[in-house]
Amino acid sequence: MSSSSGGSDQRILYVQPKQDWTIHPDQLRHQRPALSVEVAETLSEALARRDESIDCLVAGFEISGGTAVELLDQSTTDRPDPPVVLAVAASDGTVPVEAVSEPFADVVPVTDSDESAAELAGAVAAVIPETNDPEIAGVPFPDARSMNDWKATLFDQFFTGIPQHMFVKDECGRHVVVSESAISHRIHRRSDEYLGRRDIDGVVPDAEAREPYEDDISVIETGEPIHNKEEYYAESGRWFLTSKDRWEDETRGTRGLLGVAQEITDRKERERQLRIVTHLVRHNLRNQLNVISGRAEYLIDNPGAAPEAGQCILDAALGLIEQLDKQQTILKIMVGEPEVRPVDLGEVVRSEVEALSRQYPAASIEADIEDGVVGSATDNVNHAITELLENAISHSSRSTPHVDVSVRIVDGEARIRVVDECPAIPEFEVEVLTGQRTVDQLSHSTGLGLWITQWVVTHADGAVSFDRATDGNAVTVTIPTAEWGG
Repeated sequence: MSSSSGGSDQRILYVQPKQDWTIHPDQLRHQRPALSVEVAETLSEALARRDESIDCLVAGFEISGGTAVELLDQSTTDRPDPPVVLAVAASDGTVPVEAVSEPFADVVPVTDSDESAAELAGAVAAVIPETNDPEIAGVPFPDARSMNDWKATLFDQFFTGIPQHMFVKDECGRHVVVSESAISHRIHRRSDEYLGRRDIDGVVPDAEAREPYEDDISVIETGEPIHNKEEYYAESGRWFLTSKDRWEDETRGTRGLLGVAQEITDRKERERQLRIVTHLVRHNLRNQLNVISGRAEYLIDNPGAAPEAGQCILDAALGLIEQLDKQQTILKIMVGEPEVRPVDLGEVVRSEVEALSRQYPAASIEADIEDGVVGSATDNVNHAITELLENAISHSSRSTPHVDVSVRIVDGEARIRVVDECPAIPEFEVEVLTGQRTVDQLSHSTGLGLWITQWVVTHADGAVSFDRATDGNAVTVTIPTAEWGG
């Protein structure tokens, strides 16, 4: 079997039957112009010529020098045999028993009419692999049907086994097939929530459905594909990388489109994080270095100056070291964030409260911890707790800071709430943290601690919210609950 891929004619070897009826090769050519029909008069000639890149053999049951069964049985060893289509006389309504017991690619009852010629040409075209099939190495197919079965198996496995959101839509943009593998990161988790519906039928949030639906119609009508388009769904804060191509077939024309969408929210969030870290570190480094250089110049010009200048330099240097430590923590989280797993959040908070109470003996940390609060988090969740508590202590305007922290299950979710007595967190910082304001608008920051908390919690599919308490700030971390061993 040849596997032509450049649109060349399909080579048919027509073995002349011994019966009275005869379909002339020109009748086959008329029915299918792509068929290059050549003639063999005898069995021996057909066997000798079938190695010449013949795509299909057509033969009557009885041929000069033998039968079509012998043509079928004389297999070659160095290449796959071309398929054999058997043409049997239809005048008396009977066919040889071998016609149904031997593995012919197809059996077609014929007379010498054009109608029979059309049926025979159609059978030939059906068993020859299409010329636009992908090139396949090392997988021989005796005919188009076996190749199509193979491709159907691949299709099934792609759509049931690969954890990727793939879809097929009809000419109206309705989903007709959606990948069934368990995919947690897509708009809907179950494939049957898509079937029979367009994006504007509630598949995509209403405010964001129009553009992807219009993309569908454009691809279907124009044939122009869309490849690697970044799509942002503001309602859920999620990004997808989407490709779509028109779905066509030879017999029915345009059928719809094929597509795949990969969520890239994590990637986009990391890009945003890198911009934020770069901005904050650059700003904080510049401020601290300005303090150090200014005070150093003052000491040089005033050798007998008061020791406050030296202390100011020391404080700024220590601040730089702290910032660099936090930067390293952030980079560690961004580059090597572990997988989520069940974590005893109450135990994590108790441990961090004890450690910070020793580090800040003047501070009062009151913990209200419900037993058995297990969340789906990462091993970095302790960093998030530490930053919340340490921010509440270090930014307090009181000499004896007081912090309340609670851990409990609320509405089926694990919640950690930290209430301080600090000045209000600037509104613009909250807006940048929650994605309501771009990082370019950030002019300064109280530190990197809240960013560490935000990133750790977001990675665990959790959320951080900011409120104003009676005398300070209330920061609430919400994390999905989990069960041990789950």
